[in-house]
Amino acid sequence: MAAALCACGQRDVFNHAADATPHQRELERAFAVCAGCHDTRADLGHRFGPNLHGVIGRRAGSAPGYSYSEAMKNSGIVWDAQTLDAFLASPQKQVPGTRMPNATSDPQRRRAVIEYLSVQPE
Repeated sequence: MAAALCACGQRDVFNHAADATPHQRELERAFAVCAGCHDTRADLGHRFGPNLHGVIGRRAGSAPGYSYSEAMKNSGIVWDAQTLDAFLASPQKQVPGTRMPNATSDPQRRRAVIEYLSVQPE
């Protein structure tokens, strides 16, 4: 397996970029729980949740090809640091009827997840 990972040369077994800094790895670890349902790589599609590549500045419920709840499509939210922080803290409170089940109570983790989403390469 290690040989195969070396052959592709881009990511290690934890899906870290090979040249990730310690801070980048910290952000990736914060996003790890989210990665169970969401991907952030532009070249991949949706998983159980929508792909979050380019989510900052995007209108909620608008990523092409994902079947959002009516609540999310009609929320009127445009994702930025503040709207993401409020949503991650309490998805059901911010968008009643969303299918997003997981809240993130730790504000430091929310900030790290938001920073991670903000620094994804184009």
